[in-house]
Amino acid sequence: MMKARFAGLGAIGALVGLSTGCGFEKSVYDIEMNEAELSAVPYVCDNGREGVGRAWDVSSQQRWTITAGERSDTRIEVPGFFRALLHGYTDVPIETPFVLNGTSSESGPYQFVDLNSETFDDIGGGTTVQRFFIEGDSLEADRIKGFVDVRTTAVSEDFKNVTCTHWVSFTGRRVD
Repeated sequence: MMKARFAGLGAIGALVGLSTGCGFEKSVYDIEMNEAELSAVPYVCDNGREGVGRAWDVSSQQRWTITAGERSDTRIEVPGFFRALLHGYTDVPIETPFVLNGTSSESGPYQFVDLNSETFDDIGGGTTVQRFFIEGDSLEADRIKGFVDVRTTAVSEDFKNVTCTHWVSFTGRRVD
């Protein structure tokens, strides 16, 4: 009788181990950015201004890799031109992937965020937040969709600030 109990507990333990040990590890997606939005990026500002801004000089076809972190978090690796174009970094080659930390891999939607602050010659400064947002409940889905947005807050010397958000939508197909 004791052997049967221990055997049953062993089977339950193995099942629990399998269910908690498995999970999201890595997905690779071929991404298609919305070309119309890339050529005239829509924006809206908190002061009521809205319209379209300059084109983003990024490829409409890309490959993104999403991996699990060590603590149920996630990371996304996107082409380096996102770092160079939207943050103005010139000290890192464009060929170097841009890696952003993200939210939990447990359930969606998923967000990956980068923050950059600058000061401009004692007359003000600004903050740029770049976010990759993926809708849905799984990072292992065959298809994903979402948007990339860039939120900038400019602070002038008289401490007036305006926040504007630019965005481009995308769709993706899982390839790995």
